[in-house]
Amino acid sequence: MAQTINTAVTRTDAPRKVTGTATYAADVIPAGMLHGALATSNIAVGTLTGLDTTRAEAEPGVVAVFTHDNLPDYKTVKGFYAGGPGSASFWPMEGTEIKYAGQPIAYVVAETAAAARRGAQLIDATYEGAEAHAHMDPEESFVVEGREGEMITTKGDIEQGLSEAAQSIDVEYTTPFQHHNPMEMFAATAEWRGDRLTVWMPSQSVRTLRGGIAAAYGLPETSVRVISPFVGGAFGSKAGITPYTMLTIAAAKAVGAPVRLIVTRPQMYTVATFRPESVQKFRLGAAADGKLTAFEHIEIAQTSQFDDVVNPGTHITRAMYASPNIHTEQRLARSDTNTGGFMRAPNEMQTFFGLEQAMDELAHKLDMDPVEFRRVNDTDRHPVADVPFSSRSLMESYDAVSESFGWNDRTTEPGSMTDGDWLVGYGCATATYPTNLLASNARVRMQGTGGAYIELAAHDVGTGSYTIFAQIAAARLGLPVESCDVVMGLADLPVAPISGGSTTAASAGSAVHDACLRIGRAVAQQVSAQSEGPLSGIDPSQITLDNGVLRGPGGQSQPLVEALASTPAGEIEVIGEFRHPALTDQLIRATFAGGYGTAGPVTPEFAMFAFGAEMAEVHVHRWTHEIRVPRLHGAFAAGTWLNRKTAHSQLLGGMVWGIGSALHEVTEVDKPRARFLNANIAEYLVPVNADIRELRVEMLEEQDDYVNPLGVKGIGELGIVGTAAAIANAVHHATGKRLRHLPIRMSDLV
Repeated sequence: MAQTINTAVTRTDAPRKVTGTATYAADVIPAGMLHGALATSNIAVGTLTGLDTTRAEAEPGVVAVFTHDNLPDYKTVKGFYAGGPGSASFWPMEGTEIKYAGQPIAYVVAETAAAARRGAQLIDATYEGAEAHAHMDPEESFVVEGREGEMITTKGDIEQGLSEAAQSIDVEYTTPFQHHNPMEMFAATAEWRGDRLTVWMPSQSVRTLRGGIAAAYGLPETSVRVISPFVGGAFGSKAGITPYTMLTIAAAKAVGAPVRLIVTRPQMYTVATFRPESVQKFRLGAAADGKLTAFEHIEIAQTSQFDDVVNPGTHITRAMYASPNIHTEQRLARSDTNTGGFMRAPNEMQTFFGLEQAMDELAHKLDMDPVEFRRVNDTDRHPVADVPFSSRSLMESYDAVSESFGWNDRTTEPGSMTDGDWLVGYGCATATYPTNLLASNARVRMQGTGGAYIELAAHDVGTGSYTIFAQIAAARLGLPVESCDVVMGLADLPVAPISGGSTTAASAGSAVHDACLRIGRAVAQQVSAQSEGPLSGIDPSQITLDNGVLRGPGGQSQPLVEALASTPAGEIEVIGEFRHPALTDQLIRATFAGGYGTAGPVTPEFAMFAFGAEMAEVHVHRWTHEIRVPRLHGAFAAGTWLNRKTAHSQLLGGMVWGIGSALHEVTEVDKPRARFLNANIAEYLVPVNADIRELRVEMLEEQDDYVNPLGVKGIGELGIVGTAAAIANAVHHATGKRLRHLPIRMSDLV
């Protein structure tokens, strides 16, 4: 490809964002727009026995108050885990049942946002409450009925493997509630014009939204427009159709005017999804030479009373290290909360906090260097599926980060490294993320005057997709990046998959790539038929497109833009597509219906993963037990780097978030009331610049010809996966104390 690929290109949307001209969903103000506000339940389980809206309706500026008694009717969409597009299967305001704290119980429409919120606060609700438990009980866990074959995997004899081990461990790790806190609030604006509806909202899948909304109202999809040009952070929280979206649409229809809702920060903790708490149980055994003889991982993850949320982390952990005896189980335990969902690296962050600490613990018992222990158990084949990895640069990542970090300076004994009153520890951990495949289309229109337009129903959730797609087109068509305009975030554009699972660049980017190749073939067909020109009379099947130049078999060549200018139309438009052989017709149809029709990461031919290694230096004060992370290094391999600048930012940002997961982030719970206590930015702690000192990201070159035509693997979630475990391992090395829960706090070291 041309030089625009695998280079550091500044984001094409950067000027709009830094000058404030980028239009986000809540920036749109249709004529005559009114404002919405939610009133939510202050109990977690029970029945709504009374709802007095008199004071709210009398509040100046309030236009309407909707409750379960007068909410306009629409068909409820199915929840994601029941095969639908909804964020949960339970739909509030359909009756008086209360199933979680913060559940919407009323929707107020007013002339101003302030009046709507005042009205919501004036609603008087009475309840008959029942005992509630926000935390799950691991002792009551279960495997989803009918999915045992998918949720339980056994290879060999785990008990025999443990009995043969020279050293073994039987350990348990826990991770807490964590919540998304994107800078852009949850919002939705709805406008009806007869039977035609327009919805503006930040979304990771405009196609999912359009299909679900159309089904709810019995409308053809062409009657529903969903617009989401920019998303100011999502991380999984804006993937499905939420109740507040449908309530806003219903309210707009009822009042006959556009309505906009901006969800308050505290309400963001209950009206959408979150990272469920989990228990990670590991039993590992190894021979004296370090080779694993047994690998068992049982994950117990939290779910609501009404959904079976299975984000299978064991599917990833069992792909990591070779062992003749493997057993994994994916279990759930219920709680009185809303349904959890996707949060950056939803299957991997919490499971690798357990896996990579377990590997460290066993290495310590074997008196082996933790990096060498992982090297001994590295494998070029999936340990359960027994297919080769399409590419696997795990140990290359460890070698690179070990050199940059200075791992060999580490002394092995915990507590043996100091810097004055600070105990110093080094820790390492593996990072990985599965490569998922989804079908995608893209429309590309190229002009002989030297410009190109790329259109697809993909999204830029802050990752740089506008820039990446422009780079791909520029490389193939031989144009400057600034001459390639990208339009996304509209549901009526060519189908692209949900922006989740680190799939956008690989899947949608491959469709853009294919469209450019089709342009090359179409233009070659035309210029070969011309009476004169450098490619005249050449069999078009022998003409190839190479970095924006059409080349014949005998060395003849012509720039694509020049060739296009010589054709009668002077421009051309095509639809490109990405259809990996592993994608069945059923999976492709699911994507085109707005669903998640993904293949991978394991196919009958290959296992597809991106890999990395992280190393952390931790300082723990001998007397105060203050914890600092002065250094964090990572090395990663993920196939082709499309944009080295945006990729570097994604990996570094994931590592920063990993520091937050390790040391700060937890949603505290009022146990007697099953309510979240720190539902605001002030008390929900995250790392700040002063916490982050030296962060280094090294990006290794890797070629993978199987995953897609671009050789690209997703990276948006890769950087966070190993960070918390690397920090926990470093804390143990510094102090000798093994902390098996998140977050790690000063009080844990007293």
